[in-house]
Amino acid sequence: MGATVNNCKDEQGLDYFVPLLKEFCEKTLAQYDKVYDQGPFIPYTMANYDSAPVKIMYVGRDTYYWEPVETLKKAYQENKLENYLKANANCVDVDKMLTWKNNSGSFWNMVDKLHLLIRTGKYYTDITSIGEEEINILKEIGYGNLHSIELLQTLAKRYEEPGIIATPEYLKICKAAKPFEMIKSIIEAYHPHYIFVFSWIEKNDFFDDTDFLWQENMYIEDSVNKKYRAVYLSKQYKTKVIWTLHPNALWRRGFKKEDVEDLIQFLARTYNTFESQKSNLLQRSRGQIH
Repeated sequence: MGATVNNCKDEQGLDYFVPLLKEFCEKTLAQYDKVYDQGPFIPYTMANYDSAPVKIMYVGRDTYYWEPVETLKKAYQENKLENYLKANANCVDVDKMLTWKNNSGSFWNMVDKLHLLIRTGKYYTDITSIGEEEINILKEIGYGNLHSIELLQTLAKRYEEPGIIATPEYLKICKAAKPFEMIKSIIEAYHPHYIFVFSWIEKNDFFDDTDFLWQENMYIEDSVNKKYRAVYLSKQYKTKVIWTLHPNALWRRGFKKEDVEDLIQFLARTYNTFESQKSNLLQRSRGQIH
């Protein structure tokens, strides 16, 4: 595997998210002590996202550890919140992604294989065998989460406290982080063509302040053939949202290795269907199809 350098680039997100992060700090920093030890997750993009032929954001559930809140406090005190955003954007880069190797339960393993399949037409069974060309393709990825602040079940696992409960301070931090969890923020900051969401749960506030609608005719929840897909489209935005299972849930639903590959292939075909429709519309507009 070739060497990688400076995988993350988030200049576009700085201008958009600095004001939102300032507002978050004003609402929450007094709530943090002894409640939560991580800064908020904020959507970001890798180094080649801006130049990618198709811009794709991949959205997970929440994090397991993130940038320590001390980084946020220091950036706020020095009036340099862009420093926190840069640290946030370097928490997971392509090098870190690939450390999960071929773990079928890994969010990044599924993202990497899907993105490479979309961009190359090839399914990579062994993600550890890729070269510099594929690594550069992975640097096109954008990353978001449905929850900016770790969920209680994540905290229970991380703190080894099964009975952990939400305190008022924790709930205030979660509420203040909502702008980092909305599709509107992702679209306005990064203008993706596609967003893939990996979490088979309903989170309707993800679509707040937008006109995205669930497409009933494209919904598939097939436990026999292991196909899970929901699609959301908007008249206001060109971005298309494709929603499916989180990789951690696959084993609980009886997925085998070949089922995981089939699901990834299925999601890539969904993308290809939309791209074919776009191509046909473009040809019609040019008078090439009658």
